[in-house]
Amino acid sequence: MIDTDAALAPFEVDDLDGDVLLDLISDNTGQEWRAERRRLRLAYQLCVTHPAVEDDAASWGDGIPDLSGYTDTLGGEGTPEVAAFTIELWATAAGVSTWSAKRTLAAALDLHHRLPRTWAAVEELRIPGWKGCRVAEDTNRLSLAAATWVDNELARRGTWGLPRIEKTIKAAIAMFHPDLVKNNGFPGREDWDVTLDHTAGVDGTSRLDAIGDSVDLEKFHSLLADEAATMGRLGDTDTLGQRKAKALGVLADRQATADLLGLLDNGGSGTGGSGANGGGSADAGGGAGDASSGNTAGGHDADRAAGGLVHPVTGKPVTRRRSYLKTRLFVHLSLADLATLTGATRPATGATHDGAGDETAAADGHVAATNLFGTVHLDTLKAWLRDLGTDARITPVINTNRDWSVDHHDPPETMREQVILRDRHCVFPWCTVDARHCDLDHITPFDEHGPPGQTRPDNLAPLCRRHHLAKTHGSWRYVRNRDGTYTWTNHTHTWLVTHSGTTSLTDP
Repeated sequence: MIDTDAALAPFEVDDLDGDVLLDLISDNTGQEWRAERRRLRLAYQLCVTHPAVEDDAASWGDGIPDLSGYTDTLGGEGTPEVAAFTIELWATAAGVSTWSAKRTLAAALDLHHRLPRTWAAVEELRIPGWKGCRVAEDTNRLSLAAATWVDNELARRGTWGLPRIEKTIKAAIAMFHPDLVKNNGFPGREDWDVTLDHTAGVDGTSRLDAIGDSVDLEKFHSLLADEAATMGRLGDTDTLGQRKAKALGVLADRQATADLLGLLDNGGSGTGGSGANGGGSADAGGGAGDASSGNTAGGHDADRAAGGLVHPVTGKPVTRRRSYLKTRLFVHLSLADLATLTGATRPATGATHDGAGDETAAADGHVAATNLFGTVHLDTLKAWLRDLGTDARITPVINTNRDWSVDHHDPPETMREQVILRDRHCVFPWCTVDARHCDLDHITPFDEHGPPGQTRPDNLAPLCRRHHLAKTHGSWRYVRNRDGTYTWTNHTHTWLVTHSGTTSLTDP
């Protein structure tokens, strides 16, 4: 493998050893530090050349003046304001997400105006740019006085090691912001919560975190441990930790079988069904489908009523539930995999095809893309359906290629689902915000006095709120191409956005 050194002299990497190898490692480190310094210089220059006009500062929040209120600057106290959508200029030029662009511009502002001695260390290549950015990010919310103290203290000691940075900032918080110090840094009652993160693992693995009453959590953990021990005695060979994790589902299903909510309020508010539509049907489509579980609001599972079990007040039959799962799962998979999933010999009638060459295809082709759990193997999806049993239905839905239109501005729910399932995320360059959290934008603006049929799938695209506003009030324009990709332009650059990512079409 041939590479070049700082003097552009070629060398063979596989032939390196000894002092020559170490010299090139040092040379590479120096180049990285200079590149980081140049990046911060350019970021600050972009901010300087795009000053905010009155009431028009770029902020960490979404919005524009008179809409969502750009009232905060990117940098901390003492930094100048920056024109709205400057963040997008950096993001599209650098090929990074909006969030990454925000961090870079804010750090550049803070280093120049709040942390001048730390910035001097970056300029003189005494510390790498990423350490300067770390100080800037960790002091961004602090007052100018606190940031100045941190800057002077680090410079006085002449070291910016991570332990020193952390210790110094904690000291500054204690001195300048005692209100931010609570419980000696430990969580308290105000932090109680239970959170679920579906992005923390792969192939159907998620993370559940809980902070609560010590006795309550100890009781629950003991219950999980007992259940896991029972599973082990019954022959489960998984580790104790794996069995405790599986016990969560066992306990949830057991509670659902008991149907305590049904006994207390059969059909009352919040108990008659599950799923985003209040019904909780379980659907999966060939090209685009949704799957969820729970009873339907109409009680179509009355045949599962618990053998004579009735509500003690109303006397109506109580329908048992095997699961409390209330999430609609949207699945993208090929027609062949749909047939395999359902055990059919051919695709179900009405299923639509999303492309056998979809980017979700794995080496064996047997994977499905989901809206909540990422890409999962077909075996995992089958296991979920097997576990849910009659609480899950598979129904082909939404033809993502359907060509239709309406004459009013807001698309009907079916059209919105079609566009969301088709594009999956915000179609602004390098943005990955899930389409379900986006606005549907009229690519050609809707004209109340214009022709009929302006609201149609090929004139709609999901844009997150920030990029919707950038398109509406900024300098970005885009079109949807015949192949379903998008071409974006601003004053000087052009980008192509596809399902698999963004490509710059402008020569560097």
